Amino acid sequence: MKKVTLVFSDIEVGTGNNTDDFVEEKLFCDTLKSNFHYHKKYNIDLVLNGDIFDFLKAPYKNSYPRHVTEKISLWKLEHMHKAHPGFFETLTEFINLGNTRIIFVIGNHDYDIIYSKIKKQLRKLILKDKIKMKKKIIFPGFEFKSYQVLFEHGSQMDQFFRVDPSTLIHPKIQTVIEEPFLLVPWGFNALKEHLLIIKEEFPILERVFPKDKIINKLNTQVKKRVIFDTFFYMLKSFFYTQFRYKKDKLYNFTWNDFKKYMRNFLNKDYDLKFEDKAEMKLLSSRFKVISYGHNHLSSLYKIKGKYILNTTTWRDEYEYSEETKTYKPLKKSYGFILHDKQKVYDIKLIYVKSEQKELKPSDIRGLKPISQSYK
Repeated sequence: MKKVTLVFSDIEVGTGNNTDDFVEEKLFCDTLKSNFHYHKKYNIDLVLNGDIFDFLKAPYKNSYPRHVTEKISLWKLEHMHKAHPGFFETLTEFINLGNTRIIFVIGNHDYDIIYSKIKKQLRKLILKDKIKMKKKIIFPGFEFKSYQVLFEHGSQMDQFFRVDPSTLIHPKIQTVIEEPFLLVPWGFNALKEHLLIIKEEFPILERVFPKDKIINKLNTQVKKRVIFDTFFYMLKSFFYTQFRYKKDKLYNFTWNDFKKYMRNFLNKDYDLKFEDKAEMKLLSSRFKVISYGHNHLSSLYKIKGKYILNTTTWRDEYEYSEETKTYKPLKKSYGFILHDKQKVYDIKLIYVKSEQKELKPSDIRGLKPISQSYK
């Protein structure tokens, strides 16, 4: 029997503060609802392919704890629900169509989904009192396989974000913390302890592109914090902090990690690169399609009779236009696949125009005045 699979990634639902990048909630809800009619003819799977929730950048009681316990994750999820009720209500409407399922694939912003109480609470928020329908909400981990299609967020193919699912929930450390916590990659520490403080002050900076040009346009104070302070944070972490807290694995910073981060930092290489790994994984597998997100890019192309489907982010991002001298909002995208066990009948990347306005350089805090920066 044919079914429709809708795939979205990188929605990044936050808690409503300055680090919450899910601005176009209504646009997402309207887009998903525009596909509801397919349930009259097909079963529908909604694959939420990682980074749906932004636990990573969401604060916990005005701070960003290094050790993220299940209790902390539950608090964040509660406040995400309060900040974005429309998102959760739309998922409820979708699941109530009848012949529908929702699949949550884990990404690097929502490792927290691995906690059993987070899964239970998500089912409760979406199903409400219809607990008998709990099998319609699926938590497959880091991959979901559906007929001849493989879905994964992409972070497990990325050297900076790959984790071991079997050890992601780390046992409590009596001398440090009394509860199990997430054993996340070292780079998350730099984000929580240094870069998120900058993002709270200058929330749009992280969402404007191209990154190499934006760095050059930062005013002196912000550039120092983004470049020089980050550089010294890495040096301190490698040569001092990890030895001071050597019993805590979250502080461990290996020589290979140090070289990896420093090489990319010094080369000003800010892009996530794993597309070659995705192609190799697809070509060596039985699948006809691999769908991923993570890099906030979008593409659909065929390679040796198989398809790569790359869906972009649903947070609002902007790109500088030399023609208009403004930052134009980028389009969103999602995937549509009509398939059964034997065949992929239709596959497409559907673009959705942002409803955000263009930004002038003067609208973005942290950039140099236009006379200095855009001659």
